[in-house]
Amino acid sequence: MKKMGILLWFETKRMLFSRSMAVYMGIYFINYLLSAVFFKLYGSEGTVLSVGNAQSFPIQHLQASYLFTGIFIAIYTAQITVQERSEGTVKFVLLRPVSRSVYYITRLLLLLLFSIVITLMMITLSYVVGLLFFGWGDQLVFHSQRLSGSAGVILTLISGAAFALSYFIFSLIVLVISTCCNRLLESVIATGILLIIGEYTELFPAIKQYTIFHQMYFFCVDIFEQPSTKIMESLLSLLIYGLFFGVVGYLLFRKKDLYV
Repeated sequence: MKKMGILLWFETKRMLFSRSMAVYMGIYFINYLLSAVFFKLYGSEGTVLSVGNAQSFPIQHLQASYLFTGIFIAIYTAQITVQERSEGTVKFVLLRPVSRSVYYITRLLLLLLFSIVITLMMITLSYVVGLLFFGWGDQLVFHSQRLSGSAGVILTLISGAAFALSYFIFSLIVLVISTCCNRLLESVIATGILLIIGEYTELFPAIKQYTIFHQMYFFCVDIFEQPSTKIMESLLSLLIYGLFFGVVGYLLFRKKDLYV
């Protein structure tokens, strides 16, 4: 447990202060600035925003960031699998008294942490841009939800937690893809194609509820709009995806040749 904690702490610091994280933050910030400017110029027809205020700004952008975040998850996951394997970093760690099981669990925890961090980063930047352009506003407006003050912030954080969970599960799928690839670019391209194809599963009502792509896009909304049975179905499908791809990823990692 101590070894896992030390390894996780080291990897967390490296993640938070990495160049990639700074790039992600910059892309989100520019995207939110453009969204605010277009809303100022053209209203709700020119952007994903339906209401212009800081209370509504973050939660309205969580769903709209589907493709951006999916690609960022793909890049980060590939970096800690393909790149570290090819550069020999993982082999260096495993030369110490750290088992593959401990290393793999640490990677899962790191992916969960990354999903949470990137979600909190999106929400924080959204609040900042929303305050700069619109002020706090009277109330949060999101689909059927009308809240203000701390209740609106709590709703945003709950929606963010649902968003982070679905993207963590997606990162486990990317982990399996990355383990099977020998190059960073191969993994990212494969995941990008998968994301694009996944959007078309919405054309099939009978199965879309059970696809990971539907949950990535709608789970952060459905937890407020759908009946409890539908919410439980979505949560169960996410857990099944997570369990399946988590186990498959571990089995592949155990047998993988960690070349340098």
